[in-house]
Amino acid sequence: MKAKPWNFLVIGATVLILALLAAATAVIDPFLHYHNPLPFLEYPLRDDRYENDGMARHYSYDSVITGTSMSMNFKCSEFDALWDAQSLKIAYSGATFHELGENLRRCYSYRPKLRYVVCSLDGSRLNAPADGDAYTGYPVYLYDNNPWNDVYYLLNKEVVPKTLAVINYTRAGEKTPDRDLYGNWAQYKSFGAATVLKDVTLLPVSEEELYLTPEDLETISDNVTQNFLQLAQEHPDTEFYFFFPPYSVCYWDSLVRSRQIGAQLKAQELAAQILLTAENVHVFDFSKRTDITGNLDYYTDPLHYGESVSSELLRCMSAGECELDREETAAYYQEVRSLYENYDFSVYKQGYDLER
Repeated sequence: MKAKPWNFLVIGATVLILALLAAATAVIDPFLHYHNPLPFLEYPLRDDRYENDGMARHYSYDSVITGTSMSMNFKCSEFDALWDAQSLKIAYSGATFHELGENLRRCYSYRPKLRYVVCSLDGSRLNAPADGDAYTGYPVYLYDNNPWNDVYYLLNKEVVPKTLAVINYTRAGEKTPDRDLYGNWAQYKSFGAATVLKDVTLLPVSEEELYLTPEDLETISDNVTQNFLQLAQEHPDTEFYFFFPPYSVCYWDSLVRSRQIGAQLKAQELAAQILLTAENVHVFDFSKRTDITGNLDYYTDPLHYGESVSSELLRCMSAGECELDREETAAYYQEVRSLYENYDFSVYKQGYDLER
């Protein structure tokens, strides 16, 4: 065979194969970029940052549950019953406020009249740049309206296994996770003191207390204002429910020992005061719920709690329990500080060697 016909044959075969791969990805659509899950296929849905925007585009909802891993065990069915709503849970593990704010804006571009938004306020994300992102390799081609960069989705060698996974998942008789199970990590974890404490090492007691600098306060203010307050002000018909998660006593012990508890609570106080300048914002703090924070059976590590706690948080927010008042935030956080500086942390350490 002469060289030129052979070259055309190779090029033609290559183009055909690429076209078939692109078509298979578009039709099956493992990340739901183009459509809802097909009724004759079942989708694993295990890649939140790749699937969340597609779900926000195509699913039916009037409310959003978002945040970090602290929001992933919420059940939409429980929220819907409490608020008489239809919610969608699209949380992002390890997300910064910037990521959460930008993705809420995407939700508004699809559903301009959201009724409710629930979002976690992780303490470790407060003192971060307002435009900062912690996740690298973000699939930006799934988060815009530019059809031309969809080539990174349709002809992506890493997406091909995801397309095949949908077929294999269906053949195995599995089912697409419903809105309650989507993003839920608790089903894969073990809980209890033995699990939580196996990797805990007590920090040495610090002699010097950490204070927030004026630069820290400005950073926190910018972060909260630009990513959440402005969003609430832009959408006055939406009720926003922000909450500080109930981290376990292990977390509070580490703050007391390192003498960072004052700085952390000052950051939370500042964030709450800023957010509560908007009339459509509610802020909740569950730090004083020692019936939760002091029971390690609820936790899989010093920070992460399971489904029963998530259910209780939704119940509390719907009932207005543990809600902060802007004029009383300073007094509230003084109470939290006093509570944990005088807490008997020896109870959770009994029987475990943490001085290693």
